[in-house]
Amino acid sequence: MDAILEATALLLEEGQSCSTNAIAERAGVGIATLYQYFDGRDGVIAALSRQVRARLAHTVTSALETACGQSLREGVRSLVLAAVQADTERPLLATRLDEIEAKLPLESDHRQIMTELCAAVAAFLERQNVAYGVKAETLASDLCTIAGALIDAARERSGTIEADQFARITGQLLAIIHAE
Repeated sequence: MDAILEATALLLEEGQSCSTNAIAERAGVGIATLYQYFDGRDGVIAALSRQVRARLAHTVTSALETACGQSLREGVRSLVLAAVQADTERPLLATRLDEIEAKLPLESDHRQIMTELCAAVAAFLERQNVAYGVKAETLASDLCTIAGALIDAARERSGTIEADQFARITGQLLAIIHAE
């Protein structure tokens, strides 16, 4: 299954066809093997999307301990850096998945990952004494949504997140936190 997902990722990064035949050929497996695990091309791409999003959630959650021991500004910076790093490992893949995901029924998958991300950010906000309970959860949801949009927009403009863009994203999130 990992070989199929990696083959799909490579095809997407290269801008190649992502038909089930192309995926199976690139993975070095038979088409029947692909269909043992997935219901078709969209199923493979959905699984790849889940894998990439889960990695993002894990990366941000892992950065939480460090962020909680820092000042608010440095903690937000650490969490944004973790989110950006998750995409910068394979920026073309992140861009191509963003384009394709809009056309697939992945709402419940993305909602689950967003819930994990928001829980991590809410815990950070509580440990930083910024907000508690429902207020922390609401603010975390807003911050995750806005951070995702800002990171995606910066990546679309230049393909990478430059230091000035990174500082701007961090500053904008801090402004939202301080507005509360």
